Amino acid sequence: MLENWEHYFETRHEGLGTTHERFVLNDYFRKIRDQFGVKTVLEAPIFGMTGISGINSLWWAIHGAEVTLVDHNRERLGCVKRVWQELLLNVRLVYVPGPHASLPFEDDRFDMSWNFSALGPAMDTKRLLAELARVTRKVVFICVPNHSNLFRFLFTRLQEKNRGRQSRLPGPKLVEEVMRKENWHLEENGFLDVPPWPDIAMSKEDLFWKMGLKQYAHRLEKRISPKHRLCILDYYNGLNNKLSNKIRRYAFLEKSPNWLKRLWAHHSYQIFTPMDQIQ
Repeated sequence: MLENWEHYFETRHEGLGTTHERFVLNDYFRKIRDQFGVKTVLEAPIFGMTGISGINSLWWAIHGAEVTLVDHNRERLGCVKRVWQELLLNVRLVYVPGPHASLPFEDDRFDMSWNFSALGPAMDTKRLLAELARVTRKVVFICVPNHSNLFRFLFTRLQEKNRGRQSRLPGPKLVEEVMRKENWHLEENGFLDVPPWPDIAMSKEDLFWKMGLKQYAHRLEKRISPKHRLCILDYYNGLNNKLSNKIRRYAFLEKSPNWLKRLWAHHSYQIFTPMDQIQ
């Protein structure tokens, strides 16, 4: 995914897993908006998950929020801009020199800041979270891969081998420690993205790419057509109005017991609020 992000913009095919993630996230967005009255949103960084970069926060713009997206790749920001323009939605795109660089915003600029599966190594994560805490006034929403997932370990080494390192990316414990030091309170935590299929942490196409099976990856990509593709953009632009109902049929485990979600959920989440707002 890190090496082949461009082809998602070309094929507009994200697959069932990523499409499911996006609809589940929308449910949490609605809950956060209603609870905290969010009107300004920062997503930083935007690059972390499989699929089309920069469209996680489309829901917020569709529902009237002011959205700002931060990325460290100018070419990718250009691709993101074109997608938002196609949907006739306003967005502020901001370039930074690195994925965990200081954010060029004043203190308390946004109601909410967040990212999905976009944290990096521990030191970078600490700097990023401190910046998110600084520029946010109401709520910080962080999602990371679920390290307790039964299948996560099987694919972590494959991913890390391709990245040239053997370090584990930060989990909820480090996130909570940093946010506590920044005077933010853990309001809620749990697990989300609990489809009935196992977590292989990547699309089939990406799996074949990382295994060196380029021919199989190319074959899958060639079979993708507008008729058979799965992408939430087709729901937003009216090309597939039934997509939400189709995908939500797979969301029956989202309300399962916590012990089951801990073993099967693909991601965990944390919602933080400022300590000075605790009553």
